[in-house]
Amino acid sequence: MAAASKTKTDTKTADKKLNLKMRGILSDAYSFVRGREYTKKLGNTTYEQLIDEAIERIEGTSGKQPLRPTLLTRIASIKADIKTAVATVSKKDINYWSLEKQEENANTDETDSAKTTTA
Repeated sequence: MAAASKTKTDTKTADKKLNLKMRGILSDAYSFVRGREYTKKLGNTTYEQLIDEAIERIEGTSGKQPLRPTLLTRIASIKADIKTAVATVSKKDINYWSLEKQEENANTDETDSAKTTTA
């Protein structure tokens, strides 16, 4: 019985080692291929291409999509929202934005806490 248990344990250990070895081999192969692709792409990239890509991200000159607005469109939208918020705030009386005094204060003063500790 003990010999069968030892054989199972040895088999599991061997399977784990093989699994880790196969993962390492696949990882090395994948890293090699991706590294070569990256190096080739980087070697073929020009400064002008990098500038064009940056302009595309900012201005979005081609393939504009409403789901992914350009940076300039997003900035314009934020600017419009801020102008609207400022206009809304300025139309209201200044007292509209202040907090009203509440009847019940969450913070107790010292006399109330002294009463509860002595009671």
